[in-house]
Amino acid sequence: MLLNFLVNFYLLIPVWLIKLICIFNKDIKREYIFDPQSKLLIYLFPKLELQNVKNDEIKNLRSAIEKRRTNLRISKKPKKEIKKVDHYLDKDESILLREYSPYKVDNKNIILFFHGGGYVLNSVFTHDDMVAYFSEKLRTRIFSLDYKLAPENKFPAALENAIQAVEWLEDKNISSANISLCGDSAGGHLAASLTHHFTNEDKKIHSQFLMYPMCDPNCDSESHKIFGDKYFLTNQAMKWFWKHLQKDEIDMTDEMFNLLLINKKITADHTFIITAGFDPLHDEAEKYASLLHNMNNNVKQLHYPSMFHGFATMTRLKTANRAVNDFLREYKKIL
Repeated sequence: MLLNFLVNFYLLIPVWLIKLICIFNKDIKREYIFDPQSKLLIYLFPKLELQNVKNDEIKNLRSAIEKRRTNLRISKKPKKEIKKVDHYLDKDESILLREYSPYKVDNKNIILFFHGGGYVLNSVFTHDDMVAYFSEKLRTRIFSLDYKLAPENKFPAALENAIQAVEWLEDKNISSANISLCGDSAGGHLAASLTHHFTNEDKKIHSQFLMYPMCDPNCDSESHKIFGDKYFLTNQAMKWFWKHLQKDEIDMTDEMFNLLLINKKITADHTFIITAGFDPLHDEAEKYASLLHNMNNNVKQLHYPSMFHGFATMTRLKTANRAVNDFLREYKKIL
């Protein structure tokens, strides 16, 4: 309750005043200035030392994070009502696929969305406001998948759930060529993994839209060293996520686990990769974009230098909201 009060109070403070307060304490790295409103908001959040969390504590941690995120409401809500329908991919109703339909739909394509959280945390519910906001802005139906999490369900369990979701959509007469795959962080990795899978199957996907995706399980890029602490996502947390996702050593040689091993042109017509300047995952996402480009894929990187990992879920921040609206305008052009 106290955190909720502090965050809501903080977001009422004019941005010009925050910039004035921070004028002599700018955080400058790689010649970019970290957004001061974002910087102070991150200070309000309790620091999670995920590397110290034991397996038997993860379930309770998930519940606490889900409760906190749904109470904080740091994503903007849509202005008009979004119709939501819950579907289940299995008889025991363990795999949820939530459908979002805006007041007006402009195209026949749909988006299959995967939430972030390192494959260990978060859910359809933690990203509910964000996905509803996206649906309204894009005027497109979105299906958000509550895939099975690690470490209980290691690689490639989530990928198998994603394949199952596409098959379910195809049974509803939605062609894979009309499905755009979208996700943030781990969800971006899952979207790209699914694209790689369907490329190997010679199956066409409309597009992939990856927000600051995790790509490289080695976690040793320069951006990991520069931004590996104090910027919401840490280097230690990423190593913890990858460790819980990995099932066997051979996973490291699989292009659907390590995205940087891709070696052929994908079957998606368009790829968008969103990167943030103050993000430990920046360099690996940029490298993935470069690999796709070098294989003659149609790829576009949209970079937001003053932003941090996870900013798309925090659109009550002024700069984050402008960045999200900017990349959604670009996304809408291809849908």
